[in-house]
Amino acid sequence: MNTAVSIAANICNTATSDMPQEIALCLFENGAFLIFTGVPRGTEFGIDYKSWNVDSEFCGLKMIPPGVHFVYFSVKTAPRIGFFHYFKEREIVVRKWDAKSEDMLIGDVDEAEISRIRENLKSMDRRLGPYPYEHYREWFALSNYITEETVNNLRPENYYGRITGQAELVTMETEMMEDENIPGCSTSRVDREHPTRIRFVDEQGLPIMRIRPGFQIRFHEVQIMPIHKRRNQQGLDRSEDLEQLIRSSGGDWKELLAELQFAFVCFLLGQVYEGFEQWKRLIHLLSSCTTAIGPRNDLFFALLPVLHFQLKECPEDFFVDIVSKDNFLTTTLSNLFGNIADSSTASAALKEKSRKFKNFLTNRFKWSFEC
Repeated sequence: MNTAVSIAANICNTATSDMPQEIALCLFENGAFLIFTGVPRGTEFGIDYKSWNVDSEFCGLKMIPPGVHFVYFSVKTAPRIGFFHYFKEREIVVRKWDAKSEDMLIGDVDEAEISRIRENLKSMDRRLGPYPYEHYREWFALSNYITEETVNNLRPENYYGRITGQAELVTMETEMMEDENIPGCSTSRVDREHPTRIRFVDEQGLPIMRIRPGFQIRFHEVQIMPIHKRRNQQGLDRSEDLEQLIRSSGGDWKELLAELQFAFVCFLLGQVYEGFEQWKRLIHLLSSCTTAIGPRNDLFFALLPVLHFQLKECPEDFFVDIVSKDNFLTTTLSNLFGNIADSSTASAALKEKSRKFKNFLTNRFKWSFEC
């Protein structure tokens, strides 16, 4: 464990302003930095569990503990734009604000520029916000399976790796013409040179929209059955689907939990609805397995605390309109708890952990899991 992470683990409930000076200095010297210049006053800017409205002096963050973090920002009422980054010890990440697009730019930053910034860090100190260590424990619990490899595999392929709830959309016909490199596709116009244009519309006659390639979060494809099919196939075992997903994740079940955490953070902090949809798909898959519970005891044992911290950190009213709709979680988790309880190959420790988690949800949210 490197120096900054070790210290962060010991002071993770302490606000930076309350730290002993020697600890703050050590974190300043060993933590990472995010330099973000030109951000307009009043912009919402956040990292992990903390956000601020910045003033005109703001130029980034200091003392960031190494590891995965989610950085996000929004101007006025615009949707949040965010990105995951795996910060290394003493790393300096540079972003610049583009006033025209109201977005971040990576820009051309060479080693000489990084060295110049490093030499001036102490003079920039008052303009750098400290990482919110009082929320580090909660963030770590939500992201402990996400690795640098996870980020590289799942983030969108656009240059910035940016994630936003307002994805860049194109019509289906524009996407086809761009794929086929048809002249004039950027405008999709109809004229003498382009006398026809294929149109794709839905049942209401509206254009079929697609997320522009490079802007999709690269989640694994996971099918979720319609409610009426679920009701008619209560005994369906999706263990083979689970094994296939693990194989496509490099054979490591920890990457499956990493994607579950990645999707949840995209929704909770990035305000990206597709993150919520993928989170639901993965939970439904994991809750629909029976024969896999014994052979994958370690996976299910690790799954329960992941779900525990995700649901524990949600606001009390979070589930009223979104998660509780159609009783998705209560129905799905009832299957999970029942499958674990009925399994002849699940360990006693897994059954006990499942029982305690079920009781926690019943006490906190007043959910009933009686099938």
